[in-house]
Amino acid sequence: MSSSADPNAEYRRRLKHRQTIVIGGVLTVMAAVTVVCLMVWSGILPAPYDPGFSAAEDDTANLVQPCPPADATTAEITSIPVNVYNGTDTTGLAGGVADTLEDAGLTVNNTADWPKGDYSGEVQLTTSKAGLANAYTLAHVFTGSVIVQIDETQDANDPTVSVVLGDQYSTGILSVEEIGQLKAGETISAPTGCVAATTVPEATDSAEDAENADG
Repeated sequence: MSSSADPNAEYRRRLKHRQTIVIGGVLTVMAAVTVVCLMVWSGILPAPYDPGFSAAEDDTANLVQPCPPADATTAEITSIPVNVYNGTDTTGLAGGVADTLEDAGLTVNNTADWPKGDYSGEVQLTTSKAGLANAYTLAHVFTGSVIVQIDETQDANDPTVSVVLGDQYSTGILSVEEIGQLKAGETISAPTGCVAATTVPEATDSAEDAENADG
């Protein structure tokens, strides 16, 4: 007389079979996902989802610089009044540049965080129309990318140049000795694509009085 099959053994056989199928399926899916990820990473396949992240907007993008005055020449570097602003989260950045400028003989009137917040460029020099020659002279102090802009809020006759240090700035300044070697009277070349400055310095009271007297 034959004995019946062991039900426990049959159960274990089926369980093992199901486990084999499940584990095999999981491994197959994982292998497929890995292959797809590698293809996306290598650029063979496009990413199925674009999170929309982008780099921080560059403050220097599409900025047009004002042209220096016609026949302008560099000023005596030590005669240029300067403000230095930190447009980054790096503590002490403006102070370090201000110290170098002061050691080179320039007068630094103010050192502070930039009132407009963060600046994503390297170095921006702002001034009035009257200070454009000063700004283009001061640009020679820095070794990296420098943008010159007119500050419409600044008094039109104020020759002070404000230095704004941005996220891309990294000790891009001449040494004290090198700054001292910059010569006055050198021709200032206009940057490519510059436009004529439109802000005209306001007439002084004496000039207005003279005009009224002539009338």
